[in-house]
Amino acid sequence: MRLLASAAVLLLIPAATLSAAAADCGREAFSAVVSQASGELAAINNAQKAGLHEKLQLLKARQGWADGDFVSKATPFVQDAKIAEFDQGNKSLLARVPQLGAPPSLAGAVSTLPGTDDRNCAMLQELRGLMAQVVENTRAKWTYMLGKVDGALEDARQAKAGQ
Repeated sequence: MRLLASAAVLLLIPAATLSAAAADCGREAFSAVVSQASGELAAINNAQKAGLHEKLQLLKARQGWADGDFVSKATPFVQDAKIAEFDQGNKSLLARVPQLGAPPSLAGAVSTLPGTDDRNCAMLQELRGLMAQVVENTRAKWTYMLGKVDGALEDARQAKAGQ
């Protein structure tokens, strides 16, 4: 939904604005987009990994899992069909990056603008959109995994309270 809103805004931007921004669509801008997305992904993964590990350890204690059973008992919380969908979604998005120079998509939508700078800006906008989707998918994946563990912790708490 956000991507559609972003695309709509792009279509409303006057051609003069895009041409003025063309100077900001060079190699450094592409590198900056990738670097920013990489930084966001690393920060998300590092922050969430610690929280997930802590919650899994708490679940281990509440469920009375043996140390040797921890990996097999914890695996369903980090590997299932929905998590595989998140991962596949990110792979599909990232696979589109090398194809950004191809004529369809956003680059074709601005083909009426003169010069390759405008095309570079269109590709840059598409790259920003792709990277934003990867970041959002990663956030959603962590939210899903943590939600699964939170649900199991609540179930364990209720089971213990019912004894």
